[in-house]
Order: sequence, then structure tokens, then C-alpha cells
Amino acid sequence: MTIPVNVSSELRSLQDQLVAATPLSKASFPTIRALQLNAYQLVVDIQSAITQPNLLDTWTAPTDPVSMITGFQTVATAGNDQNTLSLMRGVVGRAASNLDQLV
Repeated sequence: MTIPVNVSSELRSLQDQLVAATPLSKASFPTIRALQLNAYQLVVDIQSAITQPNLLDTWTAPTDPVSMITGFQTVATAGNDQNTLSLMRGVVGRAASNLDQLV
């Protein structure tokens, strides 16, 4: 599993939009609404990435030692990516919730 490119690019875009709209207390309603919609879409895309079947669900250990070590390293990387996506889901969900409080 890797972090999908669309999730990474949407996250960067949302961060750039938030910086451009700072301070949010003075941002226009259409700007805040666009931020909300983008944050909610990002939450949906992250959730979709988390719930897709991935290497953590399907990996079976090979029998030779070299392939087994390589496989374990790949699974560990997939686990880190899954963890990052889960944490990202929480942070972006909270950001979306905070944006709701502005309107």
C-alpha cells in the first residue's frame, strides 16, 4: 500500500487554500464553503484508500529467506502508510469539523 497520489495532491491543495484564506475569520463565505467541500472530499478519498484491500490484507510469506525479508520490509512500509492515512483521516476530519464552526 502506498498513499494515493490524489490524496497527497488534495492535501497539498487544501493546505495551500488554507494559507491563502488566512485569517479564516475574515474569509468570505464562498471561500470557507469551498474549503469545507474540499476537506470533506479529502476525508472521503482518504477513507476510500484506507478501506481498499491492500497488501496488509493479502500478503502471504514466501518460503525463501531473502524473499521473506523483502516481503516483511514491504509489509512494514504498507503498515506505515496505513497508519499515516489513518492519522491523516483524523486530522482532516477535525479540520473539516472546525471549518463547519465558521459558518
